[in-house]
Amino acid sequence: MRPRRMDGEPPRQIAPAPLDVPTPTGKTRPFPGAPVTVRNLQVRIKRPPARATDLELVETERPALTNGSFLARALWLAVDPFRCASDVLTPGLPRPGDVVPARGVGEVIESRHDVFGVGSVVVLDCGLQQLCVSDGPMAGQIALLKGARAIGIAGSREKCDWVTRHARLSGCINYAAENLEARLRQLAPHGVDIFFDNVGGELLERVVTSGALARGARMVQNSCTPAEPEALLARGGHAPGSLEVLRVDLHDYEHRRSEFLREAIAWYGAGRIATKDHVVEGLVNAPAHVLLAMQGGNFGRPLVRL
Repeated sequence: MRPRRMDGEPPRQIAPAPLDVPTPTGKTRPFPGAPVTVRNLQVRIKRPPARATDLELVETERPALTNGSFLARALWLAVDPFRCASDVLTPGLPRPGDVVPARGVGEVIESRHDVFGVGSVVVLDCGLQQLCVSDGPMAGQIALLKGARAIGIAGSREKCDWVTRHARLSGCINYAAENLEARLRQLAPHGVDIFFDNVGGELLERVVTSGALARGARMVQNSCTPAEPEALLARGGHAPGSLEVLRVDLHDYEHRRSEFLREAIAWYGAGRIATKDHVVEGLVNAPAHVLLAMQGGNFGRPLVRL
């Protein structure tokens, strides 16, 4: 299978894999050149997902290699909420029959590629498959590092405690148990200048209609269910042009990934960035994990370990 590309960027090699050592699942990794038996399992979309049964685990044929391609076995897969296209006219969105989108870390087990040899560990977009060929706390912590005062919004006391104690944000509102509108005005008495939205839906509506957004504020929509900004702002009593709305598509900034990683790796190494992962084992548990993330039930970055 040919390596996937994003905006002209090739898969990124992150480190040579050591020989004959335990993998993250505890199994021994064979030395390069040894035969590897891997089933090509995939999680595919049956219909726009509302429950785990809307996703299916299927087995497909092992792809044949051609010159310039490699085959990689997935070690880790990152699950993020996604939108499913409701019609064939919506570009760039997965639709029924497609593999659930995911970014992964994989080990090359066969190669006819000049750069990525057997044993290489690569990062690439591969989807939820075993053959690879509101993030609010992170955004808030980066805002702090850039000199802003950051406030989080989460759906449980446990998450709010983590945000203030570990991510060190100035405050965090439990929208499920607190008066969101009153707490926003209390924590930001002069108004919120930037609202970074990872959720959409009712929570987005409540923030926009809370009266807590400062005039001239910027609303960054990174949610998987974007709202129509004009109608939303009108319902919140905001005149046209009084707020700037910026829709973010992660793939539009793929060319700046290396720039971000240089800063983020240094921050993490210096203990200035806290992270939390929510890990499940095995692809068979991935459909339920996807739905949990889409419903906001995860606590940390949803990951699948294979």
